[in-house]
Amino acid sequence: MDLTTADTAPVHRPRLRLPSLAVVVVEGLLGLTWGWISISLFLTGVGSLFAAGSGLLLLIPWAVLMQLANRYEQHRAAGVHGIDVIVPARRRSTRTGLGGWLHDLWLDLSSGPFWRGVLHHHLAMLSASFFLLCLLTLLWVWWVAAELALVHGTLTLGTITVPAWALVLISLTALVLGALAAVVGALADRGLARVMISGSEEDLREQVVELTHRRQGAVDAAAQERARIERDLHDGVQPRLVAMAMTLGMARSAIATDPQRATDLVSHAHAEAKGIMADLRQLARGIHPAVLEDRGLDAALSALAARSSVPVDLTIELQTRLDREREAVAYFVVAEALTNITKHADATRAAVSLTEQAGTLLVRIEDDGRGGARVHRDGVSTGLAGLTDRVRATGGRLELTAPPTGTGTVLRAVIPLDARPGLGTGEQSDHEPARAPSTDAPTPTQEALR
Repeated sequence: MDLTTADTAPVHRPRLRLPSLAVVVVEGLLGLTWGWISISLFLTGVGSLFAAGSGLLLLIPWAVLMQLANRYEQHRAAGVHGIDVIVPARRRSTRTGLGGWLHDLWLDLSSGPFWRGVLHHHLAMLSASFFLLCLLTLLWVWWVAAELALVHGTLTLGTITVPAWALVLISLTALVLGALAAVVGALADRGLARVMISGSEEDLREQVVELTHRRQGAVDAAAQERARIERDLHDGVQPRLVAMAMTLGMARSAIATDPQRATDLVSHAHAEAKGIMADLRQLARGIHPAVLEDRGLDAALSALAARSSVPVDLTIELQTRLDREREAVAYFVVAEALTNITKHADATRAAVSLTEQAGTLLVRIEDDGRGGARVHRDGVSTGLAGLTDRVRATGGRLELTAPPTGTGTVLRAVIPLDARPGLGTGEQSDHEPARAPSTDAPTPTQEALR
């Protein structure tokens, strides 16, 4: 089915669902327990900041718990209330290790969506706690009034006599008001979620900033790739083509006067043509390897590991086939890393692993070499800089740990997976033509050049 012509009419979602009523109980219990703990942690941590910074020991765990609470509230709003939640892209640190984690935490703490999420979390618990207490009080009144009507009938309170029918009326009224309190509490929770975490102009602005960064990464990566192709053609293929043309010209001039020399020159040009074809195939493989298209990422990385002069332990744990862009990014990350290990690391072994984790593709390459690798943008050593731009274009990040102490290098790429489910190795997209299987049979042109 063509997705562009599919019916895109919004699905009607009811304002109130049965799980929404259960949320009043769950959130109310959280408010009566965790809500007070959270507020106490925050206030105690802020009050202890001036005591040699000891408050950080409370504020850092509180901030981590608030990150989890914000994600919980976003998933709850989408799953329980059916609200379309715009989750702003998180700013990520370019540092690694503990410093990178702390910087990521600081970037979250300095963002408006984080504090709006924190405020929503506590307001939702406060609102639910109020309506839960109302519900429990009304249920208690319903139970007591019903019990008095059934057991005692008429109730006498001093000089006031309450007949049984009045007790039944009080019981039914309390029951109706209790149900109403649950409904109003669910609607209040839904309204808070819609107003505070469904998305705002600030979230959209952050999305625009993130998309701008991704676009710039794609532009930079494309510019570096174009410069590499131009350099390879100008410095490699073009001089060899000129030399082959000159050789063929000399052979044409010598055909009549010296046939043997002309034959030797043609043979030399033939060998040069085959060398040029090998260079062009290598250049094409650097743009997008054919094996990646035909047989997938597993086979392409296995071929890379087999060609490496450094022994490579390859581990691939992927449940689905990735889309073309992410396959290419993962391939070039591994290819560039193995090339750097071979040229510069003086390593005796390397390990490459690809795993899926929480909607992301984790690519990890490590070696036992001398370390000291850095990302340079000096126009000379730009391999890792180009990889950084490629990964950034997908919305991911590249982390490099390479202490100059001879303890090896660890390169880690985190690539978000496409929201569209990946294709299995035996499936094809409805929008892509079927690919012919790769064969080793030579083409007529290759046959003629043998």
